Amino acid sequence: MNLFEAYLEKTKEIGYITSLSHSVARISGLPDLKPEEMIITENSKKGIAHGLKEKTAEVLMIDTRELKIGEKVTRTGVYFDIPVSQELLGRIVNPLCQPKDGLGLIKGDKNYCPIKKEAPPIIARAEINEPLETGIMVVDLLTPIGYGQRELVIGDGKTGKTAFLLQTIASQAKEGVVCIYVGIGKKDTAIKWVEEYLKKQRAFSQTIIIHTAPDDPAGLTYLSPYSGMTIAEYFRDKGKKVLIIFDDLTAHAKIYREISLLLKRIPGRDSYPGEIFHIQAALLERAGTIKSKQGGKASITALPTAETLENDLSGYIQTNLMATTDGHIFFDINEFRKGKRPAINAFLSVSRIGNQTKSIIEKELAIWIRKKMAEYQRLLEITKFGTELPFEIQKNIELGQRLEFLFSQDLETIIPKRVQIILIGLLLSDFWKDKSLKEMKIEINKIIENDKKNTLPSLKEKIEEIKDISHLKFLIKEIIFEIEKNL
Repeated sequence: MNLFEAYLEKTKEIGYITSLSHSVARISGLPDLKPEEMIITENSKKGIAHGLKEKTAEVLMIDTRELKIGEKVTRTGVYFDIPVSQELLGRIVNPLCQPKDGLGLIKGDKNYCPIKKEAPPIIARAEINEPLETGIMVVDLLTPIGYGQRELVIGDGKTGKTAFLLQTIASQAKEGVVCIYVGIGKKDTAIKWVEEYLKKQRAFSQTIIIHTAPDDPAGLTYLSPYSGMTIAEYFRDKGKKVLIIFDDLTAHAKIYREISLLLKRIPGRDSYPGEIFHIQAALLERAGTIKSKQGGKASITALPTAETLENDLSGYIQTNLMATTDGHIFFDINEFRKGKRPAINAFLSVSRIGNQTKSIIEKELAIWIRKKMAEYQRLLEITKFGTELPFEIQKNIELGQRLEFLFSQDLETIIPKRVQIILIGLLLSDFWKDKSLKEMKIEINKIIENDKKNTLPSLKEKIEEIKDISHLKFLIKEIIFEIEKNL
């Protein structure tokens, strides 16, 4: 007995496909069909009841191959679910958790979980107070992220958003965090690059990649973020910390717009259906930190991405996502064209929740850094006039240059926060005062390598006690005071 016959015997209802339009099928004859219920055809093709009318139902088909008008269908009585298990780690799968990496079937016990659930209630949530290290200095020090936060990564295409996300995965995988990368409508070459980078960083075994290609059915692509979130909830319920990345939700919104236009739904702004805000907000609301039954807490940290066009943050989907999330990291195309890497605009980036994960000294340090960076930007305008500058202004410009240089990172460089604080401490204590930027870069690389080997030496009398952030509470205050006094 195949699946169709088994469900037909269970529900006693049979229907027929009356029309087909790309990934949307209209069926008749299932009087008790419910919204979001899974249907199955006689050829074992699955679909989701997306809309119900008086005599017909609109079904989003997951597999459109070999479908034909007049084909028999039946309802299943269950919501659409996917098989999840521990064995998904280190694999590339489609939204149905079917392998796409050529490594054979996914073995082990499987738990079937519905892809659409309600978000945890407020009473089940815990405070977000633990910092998540991305390994990127400008983010960890100025726009911090906490475990359980939803932080939007936004900017033009090809400005380094995916590179930043992969560096974050590499940083978190080493901490034992389960990482899920959802590539929505991505080319196979892009996913191959993601896989190779994560393997090089030894993070792939802690990562699950969910991939849909541009030529996949719209229904399958639409399910991608839901499948990713369902897998994330499975590991969260086991007490794990989970990091999930949606790359990107503007592509997801376009797919949903395509589906809605096929269904002849009334278009709204930019032809998007009005419910797109609710759909993506409900998805992201499932992330967060929740209390576990054992008295601890587990979290899902969501980093959705959105693409802009020439730095335009006022787009419909972009503003929707900015309203839904707890802040955003902005990749500035103008900074990218200047050669800045990562091309993050720290002044236009916000973290409304991440700041509460920082210690008092980290907050003070961030305020001081922002002040000096803003001052440096203003002073650069003065230098354009070509006039001779006073010594104090030259010193401020030099400090700004070194600070900006310190924040530059390539794709291969991931800096733990303990090292970030040491580097800032060295900068503030004039450790690189008489050295060129090239020499400064060599010293920075040595410090990072020494940290990897656990051989980080005492670097200067002023900071010889620096081993973690707690030791800096009074030390950095003293250094900042001295630097301010001398400038």
